[in-house]
Amino acid sequence: MREIVVTPRALALLYREKDGGAVRLYLYYLSSGALEPGEAMAALDMTREEYAAAYARLVALELLPSPRRLPEETPPSYTREEIAGTVESDREFRELLAFTEQKLGRIASNHEVEILLSLYHWLGLPCEVLMLIVSYTAERVAEEGGRRLTLDRIRKTANKWSDQGVDTPEKADGYLRTLEKENRYLSEVRSLLALSALTPSVEAMIRSWCAKGIPTELVARAADISAVKFGLFNMRYINGILRGWHEKGLYSLAAVEEREGRPAGGAGNAAAARPKSDRAPTRSEEDSLRRAREYQEKKKRGAAAPRESEG
Repeated sequence: MREIVVTPRALALLYREKDGGAVRLYLYYLSSGALEPGEAMAALDMTREEYAAAYARLVALELLPSPRRLPEETPPSYTREEIAGTVESDREFRELLAFTEQKLGRIASNHEVEILLSLYHWLGLPCEVLMLIVSYTAERVAEEGGRRLTLDRIRKTANKWSDQGVDTPEKADGYLRTLEKENRYLSEVRSLLALSALTPSVEAMIRSWCAKGIPTELVARAADISAVKFGLFNMRYINGILRGWHEKGLYSLAAVEEREGRPAGGAGNAAAARPKSDRAPTRSEEDSLRRAREYQEKKKRGAAAPRESEG
């Protein structure tokens, strides 16, 4: 685990700080070395508003750099004349609008053109990047089935890309490759844990596992440990186990076995969750694992079942 240094100035400011969210966010920033909003909100159990307030406070204290925009900021309004003038005079925006309308399958309303203009002017995203965002969002909507592409959905995607600094075609290409890798990982974990649906916080949590290079075999191991302890797959408990292994540099079952003295095993192996020894799993452990898997399978099939525990 790397050493974390807090400067005397930062320590003095944080000591007097009454906003606990700002203190927690700064400590998270120091420990992670970066701030990705979705991952930070999931790790700290913060809403977007709480994250925005904490971030703004740290910017005011000059403990974090000022971003291009804060999460709570809203885009400006444009008059009909301003919108019409931009469409007429800006060739690139005119091409972006035509491309977007092609994906929508219809003519955009004045309000929708205003949303697109805010992404172009206010967020400052180049037309090439916005076209990639429109294409990517259209593909996701098509995969979901039964939904229509909307400018609101495109705006949410654009905000996310902007939050993560994806503002050039080169960065967008690399980001799309990362998303492809994360989506494959997300699909594997959903299947492994029989998750029928994901909350935004759980999805961000799983994506953070992928970013940290945690293999799915360790997710299976942590899930077994959770099942023995709680009788179900407690996502926050699983996340805590994986975070601990990550901090210790353990990225395989063999490494976990060597460091923690527990026999390695695959998904669904109760031996993976039991304490160090060669004993057979107890009836209680076997029952807990069986109940957890039956519960997850019922959820996956849409049968009535208790709400998944996240806390």
